[in-house]
Amino acid sequence: MFNQGGILKRVQTLKAWLKRHFIRLDYSWGLPFAARMPRRLGRAMARLRGQLYGVRHRDWREFSFDDRVYERTLRALAELCPHANSKEMEDLQIKRYQAQSLEEYEAACLSAGVTSAWPVHYEGLEGVQKVLAEHGRVVLLTSHFSSSILGTSFLKPLGVPVLGMSSRAVHDPRVHPAISDFYTRKYQAFEPHLNGGSILHREGNTQRFVQFLKRGGALVIVGDLPPEPSEDGLTKAFLGKDRQFAAGAQRLADLFKIPLLAFVCESPEITQDGTHRVRFSGPNEDPYGFIARAIAQNPSQWWAMDLLPVYPRVEASSESKDT
Repeated sequence: MFNQGGILKRVQTLKAWLKRHFIRLDYSWGLPFAARMPRRLGRAMARLRGQLYGVRHRDWREFSFDDRVYERTLRALAELCPHANSKEMEDLQIKRYQAQSLEEYEAACLSAGVTSAWPVHYEGLEGVQKVLAEHGRVVLLTSHFSSSILGTSFLKPLGVPVLGMSSRAVHDPRVHPAISDFYTRKYQAFEPHLNGGSILHREGNTQRFVQFLKRGGALVIVGDLPPEPSEDGLTKAFLGKDRQFAAGAQRLADLFKIPLLAFVCESPEITQDGTHRVRFSGPNEDPYGFIARAIAQNPSQWWAMDLLPVYPRVEASSESKDT
């Protein structure tokens, strides 16, 4: 007798087996292999990988948590690019997955030890150095935009220890071990580039961030995250609306009475000259506005744009300005 239920169960088991082995192949072999290729070929491979992920509407969070990243990405694009037609929207979301794939390719290159030879240009570095000369410490805000995570490894010219931020999310039991191992190697690979600094998980390490700033150095916080449910968010004008963000970076800057600055690291896909460009905000420039303007110029490079619908929104104040 035909057992449809049994066949469906076998198909689901086969699909789960294929997914697990695809993830292992991709993160344990594919990305490291691309990192060993000549740089131009490696980036082309990463863009092709991102295009395939974009067509399938999948990334590691969707693999791990069945998170609805794709649906939120489309909602974000509708807000960021309201005049785009359906074909343009599809192209933009593909480019978003390509940007994330390039970020993971760069992480594999960092782990392979090849990024030190990459050319980097700096804009606004003197302003950060001036803050460090005056205060001995600085809090730098960055985001999941273009190559900004890799950009933390390009901060050696600051001449002080750099403490970067990671997340325990990649060690969630639902995350495939190959993905967890990939990100663990990435975090470890940062350390030779941080002037004696390190990478710490943001969860549960507030006191260690405070102690680091007491000793002096540059603390990098990924700031395009929404507040925790129990947290009073920081309200900022961001991409046309007043939105709330995790407030840790601003609180640490206020605690030490130092400026909160920001930086973005733009990939060769933006610079179009084969280099990475690290740009810092000015001392009188709103750091969230600085990041928002970078995103507005290249929206598909914000590979965490699915966060946009998640930020709590508040009524615009009379002093609020669209950014």
